[in-house]
Amino acid sequence: KARRDQINAQIRALRDLLPLPDGDRPRLSYLHVMALACIYTRKGACLRPGPSRGAPLELLGGPELADLVASL
Repeated sequence: KARRDQINAQIRALRDLLPLPDGDRPRLSYLHVMALACIYTRKGACLRPGPSRGAPLELLGGPELADLVASL
């Protein structure tokens, strides 16, 4: 039980790190949180260049993330 509680706490912490509106986070199941985190991480492997040279790279924009959440 202690191990399960630890895993659940980590998944809740991961959910809080996802760049989602606060209203959408509580509705996500643990499976959805893990799926979004995996997709977000995979997308990070295909970084898009920023708008100007030397700008930081962006992982997922708002519309792309909204599409992912809607598909789940």
